[in-house]
Amino acid sequence: MPIVINGSGTVTGLSAGGISNAKAVATAAMPAGSIIQVVTVTQSGVDSSTSTSWVDTANMTASITPQTDSDVRIDFCGCLGHTDNTAMKFRIARVKGGVTTYHGAADSSEFTMASYTGSSDPTNQHYHQSFHHIDTNPGGDGSTAITYKLQWKIDSGTIYLGRDDTGSISTYAGGNSWTLTEIRG
Repeated sequence: MPIVINGSGTVTGLSAGGISNAKAVATAAMPAGSIIQVVTVTQSGVDSSTSTSWVDTANMTASITPQTDSDVRIDFCGCLGHTDNTAMKFRIARVKGGVTTYHGAADSSEFTMASYTGSSDPTNQHYHQSFHHIDTNPGGDGSTAITYKLQWKIDSGTIYLGRDDTGSISTYAGGNSWTLTEIRG
């Protein structure tokens, strides 16, 4: 049955599952490696933490609703600063249906995506950090949103996203971004 929109805006000809089913069918016809959707969060302000345990960053969180056979590429690019010469650590937390899993490389029984110490004198230093990770099994079903969060911690002192330790070069730091890209598997 053809899809018809009448003069009053009523749509007829859609079967159960309609538009979401049509998206799944169209996606299935795409060749592997095709980009299906991109979700980006950009932060131009400053975030900070003194936590020595894993906590969410304030703004690097985004949700995506991938199809069944899709992969999700997670990209982070940001400018960091810290007050002490201690390690700044980052990891990805995936939340789906209330269950959280972590992505990264094993590091002392923790999952650490990136770890950066910096110079012996962090005063007025900012560090550009970027990484990407591909979640090859996000468990998408085409209708359930999956949330990805950037988490961080520092061994001691304060960690900053978007400025150096003194705030004197925050205007030069640029924006920070968290991007999710659904890729046809």
